[in-house]
Amino acid sequence: MSIQAHSEHLLSLLKLCVSTKTLQQIHTQMLIHSFQKANFLLAKLIDLKDFNYSSLLFSQIPHPNDYAFNVMIRGLTTTWQKFNLTLEFYYKMKLLGIKPNNFTYPFVFISCANLIELELGRVGHSMVFKNGLGVDGHVRHSLITMYSRCGELGCARKVFDEITERDLVSWNSMISGYSKMGFAGDTMALFGRMSGEGFEPDEMTLVSVLGACGDLGDLSLGRWIEVFVGDKGMELNSYMGSALIDMYGKCGDLLSARRIFDGMAQKDVVTWNAMITGQVLLPLFLLQSFFFLIMVNYFLIFSLA
Repeated sequence: MSIQAHSEHLLSLLKLCVSTKTLQQIHTQMLIHSFQKANFLLAKLIDLKDFNYSSLLFSQIPHPNDYAFNVMIRGLTTTWQKFNLTLEFYYKMKLLGIKPNNFTYPFVFISCANLIELELGRVGHSMVFKNGLGVDGHVRHSLITMYSRCGELGCARKVFDEITERDLVSWNSMISGYSKMGFAGDTMALFGRMSGEGFEPDEMTLVSVLGACGDLGDLSLGRWIEVFVGDKGMELNSYMGSALIDMYGKCGDLLSARRIFDGMAQKDVVTWNAMITGQVLLPLFLLQSFFFLIMVNYFLIFSLA
């Protein structure tokens, strides 16, 4: 087998790789035959969620390029949620003279959002503007999230309003920002505007609006969303089910909250907490205690199975 053919064979095996052990064998073969494919290995390692191996491999790359940095930054942000490390790699990237781009900044802004690093986010925003990256959809959406999480809803809305061609992600970013920060009225107003412009809500939209329904006590819209979810055949997973339970609980309709709860095939801690919290909001302390005991027994049985 020629060197070129062997290289292509190893890369095809790498694409099919599903374990770190297999990847180590492929890596060994690459080292033996002097195939310099660190970026391919790094991307696969992050898919396999091996933080230590990924970090070691990156540290052994003599001159990492923007792709290697961006892959590592993406993994640190989305796979491992090591937001401080994301920012460290961002600074290291700049220190080495490697220019961050539209594949870098979305993860930097998401990290700023989770760390409430508003000033760093503002600096990043100015760099985005300076380098002409402000038209990128992913960059804009992450900016909306960053400003919203940092409590700067006005700045988030300014970014949103500057988007001339909005997609569903654009609307969801702003609606979610309003909802998570407790701006229920703004959430409802923007949802109405989105619907008026012909956009159909998805799961993320509906969960955000359900939060606002609960805060405002808007039971009618909450019920409409439940019907909409059923008509569209959406899965009643933990994310959606917990939002419905929470909404009904806050609106004082515990029978509907219990109906949703009982109808869910799989329940996790978030689901149980939503149901228990619904009891706290009303003077049904015995029922709250009852549900707590059921939850404890449920997870004990599950762990012993």
